[in-house]
Parts: sequence; structure tokens; C-alpha cells
Amino acid sequence: LFLYPHLHKHHCPLKPTNRPIPDDTHTDINTTPPSIAAFADAFVTPSSSIPLGESSSSSAPCSRRGTTSSSSRHQKNDRPNNRLHGALLGLSSSSPSSMVTEDGDDGGMIISPSDPETMFDEFARFLIRHQASMIDEIERVDGSGVSFSEDGWGAFSPPEDDDDVNTRGASSFSESGGITRVIQGGDVVEKGACSLTVIRDGVLTADRASAIRGRQQGGDDDDDGVIVREGDVYSAAALSVVLHTKNPFVPTFRSDVRIFLVRSANEEEGGKSIAWFGGGSDLTPYYLIDRDIVDFHSHLKEMCDEHFDDDNDASSSSYRTMKRSCDEYFYLPARSEHRGTGGIFFDDLPATTSTYEFVRGVARGWMPSWLPIVERNGNREYDDEEKHWQCLRRGRYLEFNLLYDRGVKFGLANANPRVEGVMVSAPPKIAFDYNHVPKEGSEEERLVKILKNPKDW
Repeated sequence: LFLYPHLHKHHCPLKPTNRPIPDDTHTDINTTPPSIAAFADAFVTPSSSIPLGESSSSSAPCSRRGTTSSSSRHQKNDRPNNRLHGALLGLSSSSPSSMVTEDGDDGGMIISPSDPETMFDEFARFLIRHQASMIDEIERVDGSGVSFSEDGWGAFSPPEDDDDVNTRGASSFSESGGITRVIQGGDVVEKGACSLTVIRDGVLTADRASAIRGRQQGGDDDDDGVIVREGDVYSAAALSVVLHTKNPFVPTFRSDVRIFLVRSANEEEGGKSIAWFGGGSDLTPYYLIDRDIVDFHSHLKEMCDEHFDDDNDASSSSYRTMKRSCDEYFYLPARSEHRGTGGIFFDDLPATTSTYEFVRGVARGWMPSWLPIVERNGNREYDDEEKHWQCLRRGRYLEFNLLYDRGVKFGLANANPRVEGVMVSAPPKIAFDYNHVPKEGSEEERLVKILKNPKDW
């Protein structure tokens, strides 16, 4: 589906224009952005032992600019069934191992768990709530009337009847499952996906245990005396969002947060558990509007500075380190260019009360960091050439996903992979022109130069 073999029938031959972006779209590097919290990333894919379902996707070719009438736009008539969500949210979030503080902006109490197991449970509940609230906000901002589809699997499969909801509500939280939500054909979001995954009680293979052990600090028992081994039990929870925009002057937004927990099967270690957070957030623009990129990175730095004291290259929790990690990860070596203008990327962040609050803050800042860009540029006029350039750059996005993204490669390598779910982040329409070179002095060339040599925004 995402290789688009039919593109030769809908070839987009127009070349990028040499027309510059108006001066009022650029801003001085020292412009002070509004104060907004920011966010995090990383990707968790289910283990091969978990059955996987399907999701919906678009197969339309790269097309010329034009409005989509309400009669031709696909629209889901019924709202997603959230009865299971309600049952899950009804679970008690209090625990002897938790410290309840002020009421959170996600609608629940802010929990500061003091042990990894409780921290995992509370973070998973937070992700369930946050997915629902964020989707409501995206649908409101899009304004097209198009709704997110809902594809639940495992513990989040649609209930067959009311009795199923009542009996599964209290027990399903201990099971594996996920919810893939997809919007297509919107006025702002041409295709977007918000995916929740919760994996329970997987068993580490020798290879996976070795990979994790090699990433532990010092490779020994630095982490509370827990040495990850084959046969240890793991759980994982993640929420990711990818928003491919209709307007080429609004960047694609991608972000996610995750937690990974390992419970030792070694009797000598007393069944101790250890957990890590991962996350990040980045932009993939098609035209460089400096103010947007500067504000985005400023929000990220503000978030990191708010939660961590160290802002130096030696600190794994500093903005500088996370920004560099993002640039290094989202890189296409065959093209010698980066996928976008970056953001932050972190992994193996020890799960503590402080990092717990940081990652929650990261997720809550997703929409506040991106929506101002939509508000400034979402209604901006664009022509066929600019739309075609967006399709070409989306081709690079797909190249990265298929060739280099660890999550996609891992997901597709599993037995009976849930292909639609793994590939849900792919753009809706792409183009590949042979040996395409941007015109000298064009805005397209300016973007490529930045992608080949990332800057400190």
C-alpha cells in the first residue's frame, strides 16, 4: 500500500518554483517565543507473542491541489465506542506506593509513584486518558467534521455487549492490547494517527535481554541491583502521534512517549523491577519558516530546563544532548541528509518521580507546541508545485521509515506482523522524481541545505 506502485499513472511533473517565501514569515533568531511546555518520543512495538489486528489507511495517489467536498470526503458516521475506556478510567489510581499531589490538567490526579510497578500502571492510565483528550482537540482544530477511526485489539477490542464491558473493565488493564486511531481527509490533517500500545508480561529472549543489558549504565548491577537476563518478564506502554498536514507550509508533527519495565526472574534478586522512559518530538517541514522552528525548539528547551538542572553536553537529560540524539537518529545516510529539523529524542531515562513528571509534561505539551504553527500557516495559499514538493519530501519520510526506523523494522520482523498498525505513520500521498534537484536559490534548496547541515535553533 505505501510503496504506491500506481504513481506512474499520476505523475507529478511540475518543478519547484524559485519564488521566495515572503519576508514576514521569517523571524530573528532571538525572538522570544511564548511560554509553552513541550514533549518526548520513542517507539514501543508489541512482542511476537501478541496477536495483532488491523487499521485503516488511504491509498490515494499524489494529487493536485483542490478542495474536497463534503460529499466526496470519507467521514465516519458513528463516534468511537469508548465504553471500555470508561471502565479503565474508573479503576482506582491510588496506591500505598503513590504520592498524590495537585489535580492534573489531564483530568486526573498527578501521581508520583515511588516504585516501578506502580509507576508503570499510573503512566499507562495517563496515556489512555491523554489519547482520548488529544484526539478530541485535533478533531476540533481540524474542523472538517471527519472523525478518527478506532481500531482496538487485545484488551481494547470492542466489547460485544454491555455485559462484556462490565466484566472486562476491571481485568483488562492487566492484559495486553492497544488502540490505533486514524484520521484521513481532514482540512488540516491529511492523515494522522494516534496509537496506544500496552504490553503485559512478555518474556525477554536472550537477544533482547543482551541488547537491554548492554544499554544499562556500566553494563552491570548499577540499576538497583537488577541485571536484565533472558527469561525476565517485561511490560511496555507507549503513546505515539503522527500528523501529516494538508498544507505544505505546516510541518508534519511526530512525537511519542513510552515506559519499559523489566521484572527480574532471578530469585536472588527477589523479583525486583526496573523501568526506563523514552520519548521525543520532532518536526518535518516542507518549507522553512524560521519562526516556527525556533519556537518549537525553544519550547523543548524550556521543558528540559524546567525539569533538569544540567544543560551541558555531558548530561543525558539536557536539551543539547536530546537534540543531538534526535539529529543522529532521524538521519538518512544514503541521502546524507536528516529527515527534518529535529527536536528532542531520549531513551533509557531511568524511571524516577522526577522523570515521571517530565515525560507526562512532555505529552501534555504536544498540542500547545504544534497548534500555534497551524494557526499561523494552516490557511496559507499554496500551488501545485508546492504541493508536489511536499509529496517529494514525504517520500524521504517513507524512506526513513522503511530503511532505518527501529520500530518499523522490529514490528515488521515479528511473526504475523500487524502491518497496518506498524505502517500507520506513513504519509498519505508521496512522489518520487528521478534525480530531482531543487532550483538554485529557491526555498526548496534552502530547506535541503539545512537538512544536510542541522543548526542550533
